[in-house]
Formats: sequence, structure tokens, C-alpha cells
Amino acid sequence: MTPPETPAAPAWDGRFEDVLRDVVPGAGPLVPGTRLGDRGLDSMASVALLLRLEEAYDVRFPDEHLSAATFATAGSLWSVVSALRTQR
Repeated sequence: MTPPETPAAPAWDGRFEDVLRDVVPGAGPLVPGTRLGDRGLDSMASVALLLRLEEAYDVRFPDEHLSAATFATAGSLWSVVSALRTQR
């Protein structure tokens, strides 16, 4: 059984949420603990999400971030995107 989502306020910008909602439609409320796999993010959608985020933020995901852990939750994904943005 999946633990309930925590009602923590998102720490990301609107662009991240827009991209996430475009790739994972009908995701409902998004909080950092939102489990993306439970919302329908599969391997094909993960690739689409990766490409959209790279384009939106002008970043490239290095191999070490191409993992299930990165795409596990909205918060884990934003942490990686945020870190990549500061490395530009």
C-alpha cells in the first residue's frame, strides 16, 4: 500500500508543474511526496518528461540522474532539476 501524500506546499515553479501536468495528465494535487508512478508515469512517459524538462530548463540530465529514484516523486525530480539549473 502506498503511503498517503503529505500536504506540503510545492517548492517548484509553475513551469515545472505545467510540464509535469502535461506529461502526467490528471495528476490531481501535486506535492513533493506525490508518487509519479502511482499517477501513471511509466517508462515512456519518463522519457517524454525528461526531454520536456531538458528543453524547458535548458539542462541535460547526466547518466547518474537517469534512475527510478529521480522520477519517484515530484519532489525528487524537482530536486534534480533545481540542482542542474544551478550548475549551468
